[in-house]
Amino acid sequence: MSRTSSRNSEALIAELVGGLEPVKPLRFGIGMALTLVAAAAATVLVIVLFGLRADLAAGRFDPMHLVSTGLFLGLGLAASFAVIVMSRPLVGNEHGGWRWATGMAGALPLAALIVGLSRGADTIPLRLANHGVQCFTVGAAASLLVFAALVVWLRRGAPTAPDVAGLVAGIAAGAFGTFAFALHCPDNDIVHIGLWHSAPVFAMALLGRVIVPRLIKW
Repeated sequence: MSRTSSRNSEALIAELVGGLEPVKPLRFGIGMALTLVAAAAATVLVIVLFGLRADLAAGRFDPMHLVSTGLFLGLGLAASFAVIVMSRPLVGNEHGGWRWATGMAGALPLAALIVGLSRGADTIPLRLANHGVQCFTVGAAASLLVFAALVVWLRRGAPTAPDVAGLVAGIAAGAFGTFAFALHCPDNDIVHIGLWHSAPVFAMALLGRVIVPRLIKW
């Protein structure tokens, strides 16, 4: 290689890197803290606006409510963990735990389907359907704060699979939103929980899968 070519290459490299600035690596703890703060804020807002379940306020716990709410909380935590890990495309990063949590929470709509089919026409009375719609709408609305926090975090990172990251971010947000409103909802029926409490998770997962890849292109 001639001296002229070598100098040209060096000049080109210097030009390319001249405007680069060091970027601070994303810290997992900060991302998780941001997500938990958003989830806590959404939960407090729901309780302030709608109130806490009477049995919880009295220190009593219904087994079905406790199990289902715990599953949604676990799903929100596992999915959030995965999203934050996905924002840092490092070799060896493992973020498959959300699949197991989704599978466990998925037992709720499956159980709702089985019980609902056994009940026949009386599965969802109209008076309960109206309350179910409220659970869905408020749960989905409560999801938006966590969803926004996760999208902001993903935009700061460099996820290699934006479509999967968006899907999992939606699952995390929907699970936290459902958890928040479940602290108010007095219904312990498995059909109600499996249908209306799971609906925000499905809706937010779809929303995340559709819009997040467009927001975090890099």
